[in-house]
Amino acid sequence: MPTIPFFDSKDCEWADMTVTVAGSNLTKIRGLKYKALKDKQLLHAAGDEPISIQGGKRTYEGHIKVLKGALDDMNKAALLAAGDDILDLQFDIVITYKAKGSRGLQTDTLVGVEIKEFEKGWDQGAKHMDVTLPIVFMKLVSVQ
Repeated sequence: MPTIPFFDSKDCEWADMTVTVAGSNLTKIRGLKYKALKDKQLLHAAGDEPISIQGGKRTYEGHIKVLKGALDDMNKAALLAAGDDILDLQFDIVITYKAKGSRGLQTDTLVGVEIKEFEKGWDQGAKHMDVTLPIVFMKLVSVQ
């Protein structure tokens, strides 16, 4: 049986990732999800089975979860850029997955990111505030 040369039992860990937002390393990050979508639809013609899959436009979205202090820092940056808050900014997010074992360095860049909304809230007994920021962006560029 042939061996699979790209097999590596060591998967990427949280500590292997760094996130840079608008050129600054983000240390108050608690979570990150992002995805690329492409509109797809089955094309039907004669018979009852589809004859192909038609593709359409691409879209990109996700969310980033940060501590309240990171949101405060981003809002201050927006004020310095003549905006009202982070909803007025556009920036890139660069996610770097460090090389480890046989896994090479990988970088994903979210180009033209904008925050769609933010909400602050507390629960009794909370030791910190997580803020989830839904995002949209223009393009995903992956380099391995």
